[in-house]
Amino acid sequence: MTSKHIHIIRGNDQFSVELHIQNIVTHLGADFDTSMNLARMDGKQTSHDDLSLAVTSLPFFGSNRLVIVANANALLEKKQQEKTTRVLESTPETTHLVLIVEDRTRWRKDERNNWQSYWDILNPDHWLINWADARDNVEILDSPLPEERKMPDWVMKEAKRQGGQISQDAAVELSRHTGCETSIASQEIAKLLMYVNYERAVSVDDVIECVSVEGSADTFKMLDHLMGGQKKEAQAMMHQLLEDAQPEMILGAVAHRFRQIIQVREALDNGGDVSALVKSRVIFNNQAGAFSQAARRYPMPRLKEIFARLLEMDVQNKMWDDTSSLDEIQVDLKTNLEMLVMEL
Repeated sequence: MTSKHIHIIRGNDQFSVELHIQNIVTHLGADFDTSMNLARMDGKQTSHDDLSLAVTSLPFFGSNRLVIVANANALLEKKQQEKTTRVLESTPETTHLVLIVEDRTRWRKDERNNWQSYWDILNPDHWLINWADARDNVEILDSPLPEERKMPDWVMKEAKRQGGQISQDAAVELSRHTGCETSIASQEIAKLLMYVNYERAVSVDDVIECVSVEGSADTFKMLDHLMGGQKKEAQAMMHQLLEDAQPEMILGAVAHRFRQIIQVREALDNGGDVSALVKSRVIFNNQAGAFSQAARRYPMPRLKEIFARLLEMDVQNKMWDDTSSLDEIQVDLKTNLEMLVMEL
């Protein structure tokens, strides 16, 4: 296991952040038990005293503890430097402390007038970077969202990480659908690799065949707004999507998301553990928190009502066409979808 036990993850790619955390957990060894020795904290709501207690506590029935601090930016302000430094320096080797710092890369010209990429917050001038550079037990892990022009390369590497291959042309085509949304792209790659049964490289035709509007970045963003209760944003995106895509495809995406939310709600009602859904790939690990939060917004009876409504909309849409009489037509699917967003 690495001697580095303080891990600073900087970036704005949540998918990459989760991969770094999974890698850290893997290196903690077989005796690491997440139920006993994992603590997740929010830097916006955690005091230095609580954080100190978490990192200095001894492991239970194992050799290591893992403390993950999301929104760690709140602990890195200049006025917090002394307190945060004290906590960092008091962290024993038996505790792996992960600080997740929301950051992004920007471009600027150096003294030679060449464009250089730099981190907006945790750049070489930040006190935490200087503190980390002087210590052997600290590592800095970068998780920036890929630039649009580099996304095809990211897709090819991710396909290889998942045990398969994708052609460069197919990677370009997939990137056109997903944009820089790496978590969406990863899910689509998994689907494509299963489609070709990992026996050959994914082709452009495979992408066109398998990646529907459900896999588009805009659709996922609309669904995220919908699940998060951001009705105004969801309405605007739904209207825009319905201008460019078949409503049947949008309906399928919404139904799929609510099916996932229902399964998460069932898991929460039966003890609160959604890890089985992650293992069975109903949801991905980086979705667990957001999906759990969305599921808690709705009681199970309400979720079943919504899903029944979606099924009714599907049946109604298939029962009439342009030749149907006015008294046979209730509401067209586009209108039904926009009304659904307003009701949620």
